[in-house]
Amino acid sequence: MNESLDLSTRRWGMSCHLSGLLAILICSFAPIPFLGALFPYIAWRLGRDRHPFIDEQGREAINFQLSMSIYLLVAVISWIFLAFTTCMVAISGAGSTQNSMGNAFSWLMILGFVAISTFAAFMIAVISFAAVKANRGQSYRYPFNLRFLQ
Repeated sequence: MNESLDLSTRRWGMSCHLSGLLAILICSFAPIPFLGALFPYIAWRLGRDRHPFIDEQGREAINFQLSMSIYLLVAVISWIFLAFTTCMVAISGAGSTQNSMGNAFSWLMILGFVAISTFAAFMIAVISFAAVKANRGQSYRYPFNLRFLQ
């Protein structure tokens, strides 16, 4: 634990990360692109002038939420393209059975469910780990993070 940081500073840093979990919860009911960065942004704006640690962790949390939004958007567009091409192949008669379109959509739905579940579990685990590190007063850099805010 970093003893040089007071409890308030560590909690502000932790709240920057944990606000991303609130965004995941809200986005599961109303999938609005890039909403995930709003709550870490609010926590960062409220606490960034108090200590450089809060500023650093807030930027990390915002960058992570923006990066994950972009990755999710690319994945959804890819999934839609895959579903469209599968539908076109099934309609054109390239499938060997009459029920090939139903089987293809079943597999696509399973693939989509597994991908979204894995993505959500990854985000929850990484955000939780970052929050614990921030509460200990340790800086955390997210994996696969694009650096929008320096």
